[in-house]
Amino acid sequence: MLPRHAFTAIALACFAGAPALGQVIHDEGVDGDLSGDRFNPTAYVLGLGSNRIIATSGPGDREFVALTVPAGMLMSALIQVDYIGEDGVAFAAVDDGPQFLVDPDAFTTAGMLGWTHFGPVIFPNGSDILPAMGMGFGADGFVPPLPAGTYTFWLQQTGEEVTYELDFFVIPAPGAAGLLGFGAVWAVRRRRTA
Repeated sequence: MLPRHAFTAIALACFAGAPALGQVIHDEGVDGDLSGDRFNPTAYVLGLGSNRIIATSGPGDREFVALTVPAGMLMSALIQVDYIGEDGVAFAAVDDGPQFLVDPDAFTTAGMLGWTHFGPVIFPNGSDILPAMGMGFGADGFVPPLPAGTYTFWLQQTGEEVTYELDFFVIPAPGAAGLLGFGAVWAVRRRRTA
């Protein structure tokens, strides 16, 4: 039989990385339009768990958002939560750094970290589109999860206006989760002996 503190340690290790439920970091209906300037994107630092963006895009409306994954964390998924509109395909790309350096008018994916089309024609709601983005043809490419750092996303719909909700999901890096669990066990043990 395991000692009582072992059960505590196991429980803490399991729940140390439990996500916040559906934290909306930007809703264009409430917070206004995301930046259309690739050199000055709307910027956010992501929190542990769910980080949702709700945006409406249509012809001529490019959205640029710079998202920082804090040290000790990883962006493990980019979930297409919802997509509403007649045109079932939109575009998403990512570049590393606080700006999107590839010119959207150049019609090239060379130099981008990754890209993909998304929407219900490509992915059903609830799908993780980050792996497809990492395999975007002609881009530098990556294999999820994305490590700590700043990434700028370009979101666009050139057809009829659509509204979409994307969830940028962040987890602790493997070493960080272990340290959290160890620290919690140490604190519990210390309190018991005091």
